[in-house]
Amino acid sequence: MNQTVLTGNLTADIETREIKSRDNRNNSGNNSGKDSGDQHLSKFTLACNEGERVVFMPVEAWNMPHLAEYLFKGSKTLISGSLKQENWETDAGDKRSRIVLTAYKVEFLDPAPEQATPRGSAAPTSKSRSTDSRRPASRSRRAA
Repeated sequence: MNQTVLTGNLTADIETREIKSRDNRNNSGNNSGKDSGDQHLSKFTLACNEGERVVFMPVEAWNMPHLAEYLFKGSKTLISGSLKQENWETDAGDKRSRIVLTAYKVEFLDPAPEQATPRGSAAPTSKSRSTDSRRPASRSRRAA
């Protein structure tokens, strides 16, 4: 089992990117304007205090485009995800690697600001707001 839970603060604003699917050659008449295979990537670094030292963990969050609307440099978050190791070779032939946390759940630990709601929607009322990439977007978390 590869499960990691970290809490910390963002070191910078979130970098976002739309990733186009390579398999969008034929939409079979479906001209909806958005290809079903497209993905959204949010990347940021989390600074986690570990006693006297700080651990900087790169984080990737797939298909959570709203994170950049609510999280910014200094935001306190709790991230649940899995670790993966990336390996590459530089132009000079040196081998490099790093560990990246692929997030599947992001909880916002800072209090919700009154004016920080996107496009006039109501702000969540709980102290801890979360996003889970494994949960379908149309499903509500709990019935009121």
